[in-house]
Amino acid sequence: MVEKKTVIETGLSETDLEKKIILVVDGDCARQFFTCVLLQRLKYHVFPVKTAEEALMIMELTIPLLIITEITLSQMSGIELLKNVKKNPRIRVVPVIIYTSLKSPSFRQSCEQAGCSAYLVQPADHNQIYEAIQSATEPTSRTPRRFVRLTTYLDVIVEGGLLLEGGEKKEKVTAISEHGMFVSVQNPLPYGSTSSFTLYLDRALAWGIRVEGKVIYSMPAGDPHKTVGMGVKFTQIRPEDRESVRLFIAKKLMDGITMPVTEQQK
Repeated sequence: MVEKKTVIETGLSETDLEKKIILVVDGDCARQFFTCVLLQRLKYHVFPVKTAEEALMIMELTIPLLIITEITLSQMSGIELLKNVKKNPRIRVVPVIIYTSLKSPSFRQSCEQAGCSAYLVQPADHNQIYEAIQSATEPTSRTPRRFVRLTTYLDVIVEGGLLLEGGEKKEKVTAISEHGMFVSVQNPLPYGSTSSFTLYLDRALAWGIRVEGKVIYSMPAGDPHKTVGMGVKFTQIRPEDRESVRLFIAKKLMDGITMPVTEQQK
């Protein structure tokens, strides 16, 4: 009965305990809201807490995928939280990213010596945050993802694809990054093949971005557990078009949210 009560008081359900969550520790509501929304749009499960003490209590119930913490907290600091995590044999493997408004090299040095996975100064670029998370949570990967892969729904024409009366058929891009995309198509091109694509970042415009791409994986119909389509890596794209893709991703991620400005940043 006591354990059940503790779970309810922390706000974690039984389902939450089975998920790999990211603890976001920050006493500033506006700043924490921004971080949580951004992480949710990057498809992470997040659980916000205001103090280091709350974070440690949560970790008595479940081991999170990652901790992202501010240094300046109301009681125990983010640095002390980091040290507590690293000296506890049960949770010392949990990566801790310091995401703070403090720019002082001395704070960075203290956190790095204590074992933080990354030290980011607010406001960090979304790719910086994403890369730091991927590097911290994929330590065995030779090439952890560096660029955000955004879930989306865009039109694309595959050269040599199905022709309809009045023109070529538009397929759908369901995920995009600065370096490639996933095209949801019933008849994907085979692995290793190359093709030209016209990608429409804005349906209101009659013109799209012209790119060349190579199929790096192909998912044909027949497997109910996989989405039919193909992963395409951009092999030729103009610098200005790559920048358009980057800005499109940033706009979608930041839509409706603004990073609060702290006193240290004014």
